[in-house]
Amino acid sequence: MADIIGEINTIGDLLATVGVTRFYKQDLPLKYVANTIGIRWQGDSDSDFTQAAYAIDRPYQVIYFGNNEVDCLNKSKVIRSKLGDYLSKKVKIRDSDDYITFESFSMSPPFKTDTDGVYAVVSVLSVSLLEAYTQPTYTKIGEVIATINEGGI
Repeated sequence: MADIIGEINTIGDLLATVGVTRFYKQDLPLKYVANTIGIRWQGDSDSDFTQAAYAIDRPYQVIYFGNNEVDCLNKSKVIRSKLGDYLSKKVKIRDSDDYITFESFSMSPPFKTDTDGVYAVVSVLSVSLLEAYTQPTYTKIGEVIATINEGGI
């Protein structure tokens, strides 16, 4: 069964080489800090896939906090290239045997935050995964006794 925390950690693992000083996972600080990334789950929705499994669509918000708009534009290019390499591909979730598929990735233009000297660019990474329906369990047949008549009735 897929785990949201594992998915957030996986996205962070893929972005580990973009050159930031810190990752915020799910909780953002009260005062934003330049050269950091925040990754947040934004909810999910389910839909039928087969009789045995259903699809879960989950958007994740990936926010880069930078010193200015140019810094945000430069880092957004790096983030896009890292995550874009995985679009339409299955990615193994950290510490799990499950996979997620990166469906789409979009970014906002940079903007000034409420924290002095900190700008941000927000992106949305949409992922999907398949989850098996819970199947009923039945009591196994404990013993079978058969009588075989040879000849007639």
